[in-house]
Amino acid sequence: MCAVRNLLAVVFVVCSAGAVLAQAPAQAQAQAPASQPAPSDEPMTWKDRLKEPDQAGGMHFSEHWGVAFGGIKQGSGVALGPAWSTKFSDGGFLQLKGVGSIKKFWIVQARYDTQRFWSDSAILITRLRHYNAPELSLYHRGPLSPDARAEYSERRTDASTLLVMRPFAAARVSLGFGVERYATGADPIPVKEGPGALPELPPEFPGVGTHPWFAHSYGSFGWDTRLSPDYSRSGHFAEIGLHDYHDVKNGQDSFRRAETTLQQLVPVYGGKGVIDAGLRTWFTFGKNEGSVPFFLMPTLGGGDLLRAFPSYRFRDRNAWLFKGEFRWAVHEMADVAGLYEGGKVGPAIENLDFRDMAHSVAVGIRVHNKTSSLFRADVAHGRDGWGFRVGFSAGGS
Repeated sequence: MCAVRNLLAVVFVVCSAGAVLAQAPAQAQAQAPASQPAPSDEPMTWKDRLKEPDQAGGMHFSEHWGVAFGGIKQGSGVALGPAWSTKFSDGGFLQLKGVGSIKKFWIVQARYDTQRFWSDSAILITRLRHYNAPELSLYHRGPLSPDARAEYSERRTDASTLLVMRPFAAARVSLGFGVERYATGADPIPVKEGPGALPELPPEFPGVGTHPWFAHSYGSFGWDTRLSPDYSRSGHFAEIGLHDYHDVKNGQDSFRRAETTLQQLVPVYGGKGVIDAGLRTWFTFGKNEGSVPFFLMPTLGGGDLLRAFPSYRFRDRNAWLFKGEFRWAVHEMADVAGLYEGGKVGPAIENLDFRDMAHSVAVGIRVHNKTSSLFRADVAHGRDGWGFRVGFSAGGS
């Protein structure tokens, strides 16, 4: 894996050089006589700017200032904050944002996107960020964990660079490298009091109270015929991603994770309705039981991962999730939806069968524009009872 990380480092140096070299023809084109009609002198109104988010998901009220949604960590609740961004003459893009949530989660982030290069088929995205999640739920591991939890805090600081390429119209290739520092609440974690509380801290969680630094290498290949990854009514998507985590501070075992996603969108009734079926898997590989810290294990629950359950309700080294959804357009920017989700977590891949899996049935609404999901709300039911989930988004991160 060291060889893989070295290769990724070389790739990013080459890509960065390519991005710089790609600026020369772009600047030459900027000096050439314009072949397009001159833009209108009439300034854009704030309503016009709100119609489409920028490439990092910011919704603009003016040329540079806007609002960003979410992007902290699942379970933060509704989160938004100010964002400042600018587009450079060479095509580069810079965004600075600070987002806070109703649960006192927060994140600060600086993001820079290069101009597109390699015939507009590639872009480099670099991010520096820090988030603080003061209260996260911790349940027992496994598919049969009781509905009782402790709570812990988590902080993360990271710097990463991601190369995204579209060598063909439907192909999507990503290569990335980052350095990530995590800090979880002190051990022992305070146990939540009252009904549904754990009588003691679950003992089966490696990494509690640690402050590791991880060198994280990752890559993915996908085939995507959807109009947009964030919202579409037709097409299909298949992707496999590989992650390598190497502890550069404490010298604990490295581990790897493989993720797969399959999605098929089938328009019906002339496009008025759409059937959305998908399958996701997470497989983790480490030398021993303590190789994978609990905060980097796959989880199900909350968001769009078994929405009848609270965030992080099920956690283990491996997981799978199936989703079937039917959406019906009641307006050009609004759908009603009914969906089923089923999934399971387990310590080993052979444990991921259909026994003791969790189920979620929900109805909801979706508000969107042509390519981005803006708001969703769902009322869902599962074995723990009823859940209500809302989410705001404008694409990007």
